[in-house]
Amino acid sequence: MLSVSEMVPSMFSFFGALASWVGLSDSSFNGSFLFFPDSKAFVSLFYLSVFVVGLVGFSESKSSVIVLGNILSMCGLLFFVSTNFFLLYIFFEVSLFPMIFMILMDGVQIEKLSASLYLFIYASVCSFPFLLVILYFELFTPNYVEGIYSWEIATCFLVGFLVKLPLYVMHLWLPKAHVEAPTYGSIILAGLLLKLGGAGLLRVMIFFNFTDVTILFLFCVLGMVLGVLICSFQSDAKALVAYSSVTHMNFLALLLLMNSSFAKSSSILLMLVHGFCSSLMFFGVGAFFHSLYTRKVYFMNSLFVTSHIICSLFILTMVLNFATPPSNAFVSEFMGMSSLFLLQSVLFVVLGIYIFYVCYFSIYLLVNIMSGKGLLISKEESFFYFYPFLMLTYNFLWLVILF
Repeated sequence: MLSVSEMVPSMFSFFGALASWVGLSDSSFNGSFLFFPDSKAFVSLFYLSVFVVGLVGFSESKSSVIVLGNILSMCGLLFFVSTNFFLLYIFFEVSLFPMIFMILMDGVQIEKLSASLYLFIYASVCSFPFLLVILYFELFTPNYVEGIYSWEIATCFLVGFLVKLPLYVMHLWLPKAHVEAPTYGSIILAGLLLKLGGAGLLRVMIFFNFTDVTILFLFCVLGMVLGVLICSFQSDAKALVAYSSVTHMNFLALLLLMNSSFAKSSSILLMLVHGFCSSLMFFGVGAFFHSLYTRKVYFMNSLFVTSHIICSLFILTMVLNFATPPSNAFVSEFMGMSSLFLLQSVLFVVLGIYIFYVCYFSIYLLVNIMSGKGLLISKEESFFYFYPFLMLTYNFLWLVILF
């Protein structure tokens, strides 16, 4: 007889997958006024959130964790299918509180207080102008067109989503939150919360046609270069994966700012791949931490001696991080780099630095984890959850959905 804590994640994953399947059918695109899945990209992002929360639900036994994960996933679902800006703002902000509760509830060090404060201040303060603009249009004028041509209005709309993405210089909350959050919190943060920023940018892409986004281009390029350099000198495995997320999400923001259909398709695919890959990396790092009680890269070793199965799974995850074929990561990054090269050939130098250092720190982490003569005690059954994620990231399912 299954307990409630065992039944909840399985039932939620089942109904979530069913809702995603219904959402991908053409008959569901005749939705209501406020909730309308107007793009299969948003339904695919919800499908990603179902898998992420399913991973947490099957690997954690705490009922509080399951409830918070379900609340976050539901906020993500309603955010992805909201067509009203006011509802978009509500679900965007409500998703913060379960994440803060996770950090405060299961965080180990006292720095979890400052991490929660950083997360709350960055997200709430930077999205408050978004609320003011929404109230202005709702109360004083129904004409949204005049706001599209105003760079002030565009800035208010964009800055809240760029913080959640996060754009470089607005990213300081993310490494703190990842380092202080428990493993399941980092999985949800990377697999679900960061995607809210990308989905929000997809909603307001119309502003890119009428405003100058050159300064945002520069910050994205800066984030790609400095992000991979910071990763190369990290000794904390969790901080390394966190800065890797910053780097990839700045690349994604650069593609979205191009505002072309080809770059948009590659950015959506990159969002999906990053959600799976980052979640797997945090899951693996968390498994090492629970065995060794340290996150230092130098002490995470002897995986090859301990288990060939776990070693193979971790190798597939790390090579996915630097986009090796035939994974979806390779397809998405190849499409994105082609778009950027056609836009400006000088970006080829930046892309070369980005590719080289992503490969470098991925191999650096992989070699440190594999080598060594000691025995690392780890449960092979805990890595069972790698299989469905790797299956989805190494096939072309998402290409069929998007095109």
